[in-house]
Amino acid sequence: MNILAIGAHWDDIELGCGLTLKKLREKGHNIFSVVVCSSQYGKDENEGMKESEALEYGLKSFELIGADYIPTDKEPNSKLAYNKKIMQILEGIANTKKIDAVFTHWFGDLNTDHKATWEISRTAFRNVKNFLMYQSNSYGDNVNIFTPNLFFSFNQESYLFKEKILSQYVSEWARREIRWKREIFERERYWGHISGNDYAEGFQVGKIVDFFV
Repeated sequence: MNILAIGAHWDDIELGCGLTLKKLREKGHNIFSVVVCSSQYGKDENEGMKESEALEYGLKSFELIGADYIPTDKEPNSKLAYNKKIMQILEGIANTKKIDAVFTHWFGDLNTDHKATWEISRTAFRNVKNFLMYQSNSYGDNVNIFTPNLFFSFNQESYLFKEKILSQYVSEWARREIRWKREIFERERYWGHISGNDYAEGFQVGKIVDFFV
């Protein structure tokens, strides 16, 4: 199958579904990736990663996963909203690449770029047979709660690859290693427990027409 992963920012895909994509690639599926927004953030938008830096890191990470990166113009960080232009770009990618399955952000994410990416995705990929949502952070509230109902699980040894792909983003890894290990790795250790393995990446299903593992 042809599988597309959408991230609002550089590193979102790796955080939410990087190991799952690698596993699917090893099973013979074609993996594509798209990043919608810049990863520069902060009060003056001068923190985070410059695009040239992020591209260098991201290409290394996607190469390790086995994902073909599809370049697109980047929207400003923290300012993404649903718009027809981006929707049609993503829809065009889905049609051109004959996409069978999409991994995208979860609708209840508190990061506004993530939520907007989901909103754009649900329209752009309305004709894609399989639609799965991931959470690339640990933010939440008691209004919307991320409740994964599909898990791709990994043993301790294979899960180490998660650190390898994330650490390709050298500057972000230096800033966020402790936080990511606490918020992401520990969460996925719990998901592994409830799915019968050491670790797992969890997804909320939008729809599955053809099971593609």
